[in-house]
Amino acid sequence: MKEQDEAIRMNFGKYEIPSDLKRLMELDQWHEIKGNMKVLDSTIGLIPEIGGFRYYCTPCDVVVFGSNGCDGIHYGFLTDFGTVDNLDEAPIVCISPMDFGHTNRLIARNFRDFLSIHLDNSELFYNDFESEAAYLKQVTEWKREEEESPYRDTPEEKQYAEEIKTMLRTTFELPVIDRPYEYIRTLQEERRRQACVLTRESLHIVLPNKFGIATEDEKQWLEQIESRDEAAVQAFLEKASLPAVLGIAREVGAQADHPSLLIVERFLENHGFHDEAVRLRYQLPSLELSNPLEKAEFTSLVIVGGDHIIEEE
Repeated sequence: MKEQDEAIRMNFGKYEIPSDLKRLMELDQWHEIKGNMKVLDSTIGLIPEIGGFRYYCTPCDVVVFGSNGCDGIHYGFLTDFGTVDNLDEAPIVCISPMDFGHTNRLIARNFRDFLSIHLDNSELFYNDFESEAAYLKQVTEWKREEEESPYRDTPEEKQYAEEIKTMLRTTFELPVIDRPYEYIRTLQEERRRQACVLTRESLHIVLPNKFGIATEDEKQWLEQIESRDEAAVQAFLEKASLPAVLGIAREVGAQADHPSLLIVERFLENHGFHDEAVRLRYQLPSLELSNPLEKAEFTSLVIVGGDHIIEEE
C-alpha cells in the first residue's frame, strides 16, 4: 500500500486527483462489488490507472489516469510542464508505445470530452486515418467483422454496455460530439498554432508568455539536433531559452532509455520542474542514476509544487 501511495504521489505531483476521475473510479469499484467485474474495462475498454503506469515515451508532464489494456496504450492529463492550474482544465493525450514516431497524440480538450468520444469512437485515439470518410468506412467494416465473429457480444452484453454508456453520459453530463474525427483534427491544429516551439512529436510546447520565446536559430537548432547525442543535448541545455529547452526535453523523452535522459532529468530538477524530473526518473530504472533517491527523499519531492525557476539575463 505504501509503494502504491508513493506511485500515486509521483504521478500527480502537486495536483489533486480531479473530482470527475474520482467519481469514475468510484462507479467502477461499486459495480465490481455488485457484479464482480470491472465495468469500465468490460464495457468501454477503459482501465483506471493512477499510479506507476508509465512507459519510456510517457511525457514527463503527463499525469496518467487510464489505459485500454492493449499494447501499453494509456491516457493522461497534459500539464504543459506544470503550468495548467488544475487537471479539470488539462488537455488529454493518448500515448501509444508501439506506434514508434507517433507515440503521443492530443485527443481531447478536457476529461469530459475524452469520455464522450471514448464511449463510441476510442479507435480515433490511437489510429491514423487519411480523412473522416476513411474513418467512417473503417467503422462500417469493423461492425461487419464484429457481427460475423463467433466471439461477438451477446444481445444481453450489448444492452448492458449501452446502459453503462447512458449512465456515464447522464452522470457526467457529457457533451455531444457529433464529428469526433473533425474535433480531434481541429484540436491538434489549434495546438500547433498555439505552440511557441514545434517538436517532432505532435504535442509541441505551449507555455505562458512569462517563460519567454525561442529564437528562430534555436528552433532550427532543435530540428537538427540528435536527441541521443549527449554532448549536443548538454550544449543545447546550457545555451537555449527555456521554451526551446523544454522542446528538447520532449524530443529526448520520446526515446527509449539512453544517457541523454539523465542530462534532461538533472536540468529539470535544477530548474524547478520537480514533478517532471521525478516522473522521468521513475521511468528510467535501467539507467544508473548519479544521485539515486532514498524513499523519504522521493516522497518529499513528489508532493512539492512551487514555481519554476525562470532564468533572466
